Amino acid sequence: MIDEKCIDTLLTKYFERENILVNHQIESYNDFIDNILPTIISQSFPLIINFKDKGLNIHDLTIYVTSMDIENPYYTENNGCTKTMTPNIARLRNYTYSLSVLINLEIKISIYQDDNIIILPNKQIKGVVLGKIPIIVRSKYCVWKSDALSECKFDVGGYTIINGNEKVLITQEKIVPNQILVHKNSKNNCKYSYSAEVRSCEEKAYGFTKTIAVKITNKKLMSDNTLFISIPRMKQDIPVFIIFKALGCLTDKEIIYHIIDNDGSHTDNMMINIIKKSLESVSEYKTSEQAIHYMLRYINHFNNSFSTDIKVKYCKDILRRDYLPHLGPLFLDKIKFTGLVINKLLKVSMGIHESSNRDSYTNKRLEPAGNLMANLTFQCMNRILKDIKTYVTKEVTSGIWSINHNYDDIINDINIHKIIKSNYIESVLKSALATGNWGMKNNINKQGVSQVLNRLTFMSTLSHMRRISTPIDSSGKLIAPRKLQNSQWGYICPTETPEGQSVGVVKNISMSCEITLQVNSDIIYEHMNKYILNLSDIFTFNKNDYSKMFINGDWLGYTDIPDQLVQDFKQLRLNGIIHPYCTIYWDYYLSEIHIFSDRGRCIRPLIRNHECIHSIENAYLQSLTWDEIIFHPELQLIDYIDTHEVENTYIATKMNDIEENTRFTHIEIHPSLILGALASCIPFLNHNQAPRNTYQSAMGKQAIGIHCSNFNCRYDTFSHVLYSPQKPLVNTKMMKFFNFNHLPNGINVIVAIATYTGYNQEDSIIINLSAIDRGLFSSTFYRTYKDEEQKNQLTGDEDIFCAPNVDKLLFPKPCNYDKLKENGFVPENTPISSNDIIIGKVSPLKNNPEYKYRDCSTSIRSNEKGVLDKNYVDTNGDGYRFCNIRIRNSKIPQIGDKFSSRHGQKGTVGMTYLQEDMPFTKDGIVPDIIINPHAIPSRMTIAQLLECILGKSCSILGYHGDGTGFNNTNVEDVIQVLEKCGYEGSGNEILYNGITGEQMKTSIFMGPTYYQRLKHMSADKVHSRSSGPIVSMTRQPAEGRSSHGGLRFGEMERDCMISHGSASFLKERLMDVSDKYSVFKCNMCDMIATGNSDKNIYECKKCANYDDFTKVFIPYSCKLLLQELMCMSIGPRLITN
Repeated sequence: MIDEKCIDTLLTKYFERENILVNHQIESYNDFIDNILPTIISQSFPLIINFKDKGLNIHDLTIYVTSMDIENPYYTENNGCTKTMTPNIARLRNYTYSLSVLINLEIKISIYQDDNIIILPNKQIKGVVLGKIPIIVRSKYCVWKSDALSECKFDVGGYTIINGNEKVLITQEKIVPNQILVHKNSKNNCKYSYSAEVRSCEEKAYGFTKTIAVKITNKKLMSDNTLFISIPRMKQDIPVFIIFKALGCLTDKEIIYHIIDNDGSHTDNMMINIIKKSLESVSEYKTSEQAIHYMLRYINHFNNSFSTDIKVKYCKDILRRDYLPHLGPLFLDKIKFTGLVINKLLKVSMGIHESSNRDSYTNKRLEPAGNLMANLTFQCMNRILKDIKTYVTKEVTSGIWSINHNYDDIINDINIHKIIKSNYIESVLKSALATGNWGMKNNINKQGVSQVLNRLTFMSTLSHMRRISTPIDSSGKLIAPRKLQNSQWGYICPTETPEGQSVGVVKNISMSCEITLQVNSDIIYEHMNKYILNLSDIFTFNKNDYSKMFINGDWLGYTDIPDQLVQDFKQLRLNGIIHPYCTIYWDYYLSEIHIFSDRGRCIRPLIRNHECIHSIENAYLQSLTWDEIIFHPELQLIDYIDTHEVENTYIATKMNDIEENTRFTHIEIHPSLILGALASCIPFLNHNQAPRNTYQSAMGKQAIGIHCSNFNCRYDTFSHVLYSPQKPLVNTKMMKFFNFNHLPNGINVIVAIATYTGYNQEDSIIINLSAIDRGLFSSTFYRTYKDEEQKNQLTGDEDIFCAPNVDKLLFPKPCNYDKLKENGFVPENTPISSNDIIIGKVSPLKNNPEYKYRDCSTSIRSNEKGVLDKNYVDTNGDGYRFCNIRIRNSKIPQIGDKFSSRHGQKGTVGMTYLQEDMPFTKDGIVPDIIINPHAIPSRMTIAQLLECILGKSCSILGYHGDGTGFNNTNVEDVIQVLEKCGYEGSGNEILYNGITGEQMKTSIFMGPTYYQRLKHMSADKVHSRSSGPIVSMTRQPAEGRSSHGGLRFGEMERDCMISHGSASFLKERLMDVSDKYSVFKCNMCDMIATGNSDKNIYECKKCANYDDFTKVFIPYSCKLLLQELMCMSIGPRLITN
């Protein structure tokens, strides 16, 4: 029987696979380079360019791609030598970590000779660079192993490096292709009430989906409705039965029988009644040609100069290629499928079936990094093909080859680099990855797809790479897409989502969830075709007597043995004949069987409820790898189940459940696998209130710890490193697979839950100052400043790193230049204060006799200080020097800093007491942190109490506690263990007041709890100002701490002062110390006039007044408002006493 040890072994085997934590990013990228990119190239080539002008002697030119090669990443030094580029070099020297795609071309030219067409010998051009594509770190093409010592040994990869910055691609959701989805129109006054959509794309080609939508009008009487269809390249919707006739289905009877179920039911009669009006509206079109001529009126981008034959051919091409391309070129298949679309639409509009759920994960697919890059590359290839045609045509008509009539010179080794621009794909991908705007420049359809990788802690890095984004506007008020869907169970973490406007829009995948790649479906067709019946006469058979059979949305036909088909498919999958990622779903209600092998499905492993689970032994499992467990012909222990097949399963959460109920088909490997990476680190999270787990999932990304093992070699923009992090006393099963204990982000501290002196009210905490003095929660903050010598493209002048002579500088900064050495840098380990220059850089000036240089130096941020930790100076690929200057600063906990347990119990430091003022036990143990008892009951974070009790036992016995969620830990057992150690079972202790020495009147709950110091520190946020910079437009103080701005006195503060009657104070705050300004107003018309009090000159042009004026003090922003109103021909008047 599978026991706890077997489960642990299965988990270990699953997670010990290489890169499993970011497998979806890495595998999709490998699939992109190995499969999708060759597919895109094979779709684009051969490229045939025809020439109509016989005077050129060339009939056509064809470009073939014979093979594709991948070149490892490299960089070129200033002296011309090339070296292998590793991820570490790319980070340090601000390179883009990318591989080169090389293609070998073959050129075939056909020429006219004596009215004959002669084909010249083919010319080969090898090693043409198609483009550079950024590499995902730790993928198949990454060369990190050649410099493994410079990399963090726990780094999981899954990100790209663009200009030295680590960027992660957020997995995007999209709607499932090739499935019929019927939706109700949300607007009641819309022309259509329901629409049935199909987003169609070919399985063996790569490109964008072609959407067709059949719609039914919104009339009260069902028989008054008509059906329309929208198809690609058509300006507007057309009657749906025009498509039937254009495809060759001409008679009304044939059309009707393709739509109805033919079971003689009332439903069939209703459907016939509804489509009757639509059929009558197209009755005048008797032939396929007439229907096509009707379609010609509505086709996009048609030039009237085209002949009718060309137009008809174009229209037929639309029906063949753009109308339901996943069904292939046969028109009969498209007729049948269109009939099925209408059948589903009518049944939903009649209320027989429910409409499709847009938010269900059965109707979604995920696009990881590889697919996102492939989409952009596909768009780039279309542009490259246009450029090739343009350039070759230009070369043929006006190139130098015509001088000596050497046809080999049309395309040669020299001009091929102009024809195929090797930097185009690279620039588009780099731009998209650098900015996050995903799409070509004129077609940016998504933002925030690429983000700077969060390196604050290791867990935040891991979480960032497992994130999923729903492409809806996060500022919108839509609630349905944000809700936790039941179809997400096991695939999407129910806990980890941000608070605020992105709630439910940004999600994380669960620990056992994987995202499928495309699996070739030929073997499935081969085995499934024998189950398909040959029902050619549509007029005689009842469709409801059979089950429809689909493979990736392609309708094969009908079967009369669906149960046998499903059973045989699953057996073939278990035997390894069909790939384990292929899934089958039998919809009993609709009598449909769907087989899926497409990319982007969420899938996860489950244990089969099979006789093998009773005989298997742990020792045998330990001798196998995960792949051997999957493909073992006798074991047959694991099934991969996706969001479709899960509808046909009955899953037990624990092994014990199958003893009570034999109907279970599968068992969870472990119930905690439904959680994401951060939620898996919360001990006993099933004992917490759900929102508290969500809070911890957010705060776990903000906790300070050790983010990577090579932090000394890195120059991140900023990073925090905790001095003495500890692994928790209470762990979860998953934490060892994340290497959490090697890169921890907290400390086990003694926590007492008590009211003590009153300084820990409202989520404040009291912290032991003596413990802080000993280094508790102290950390180092690193910030990197970057700069480079740049060349002015207009003047040709180059910047220089040096210690500038301030007297000869134009616009020197009001800072201290004294710490700079001659090379322009401050020596390492030099203390830096907030007014120091740390990078000296000047730019030469021309035509200025007084000043030779302009100052371009970099100073440390105004609110920061520290010690200069490291200078890194090197040259980039262009031969210019650049520098990374790292400043370190010690951050010691103080009042106002934020701390949190792993249970969402966050609080700020309200007071620090010396050890002698803190309470203590009879053994002399003093708590490090005292939290308020009121924080526990309302928040219901019982798991924190459990962690404390178990941690107490672990610290005495020297073990690590297992706090894995859903483990059915018995509280009584934990209490008994603690009692055996000689402590009160509930964790309570008698404490003595450190100030008075008296015994405290109540027993205090106390023990070790894992606490995290968060990055929000009061020293980084404290802000005050008396005078400082102002905004030139409004003349009000600048905003924000970084620009030494003022403190906002807002509307609510104003209301408060009004309620107190503090009129003078209000006037002082809002005008005198902000933007006081004086204007002169004419006493005759009360309008603002011009005046000069120094020269005693005043004038009001409106009423020719020169002596009767009043000086009025108003805010400058008020003056701006009045002038703007004047520009709109509104005359504001100032009335004074």
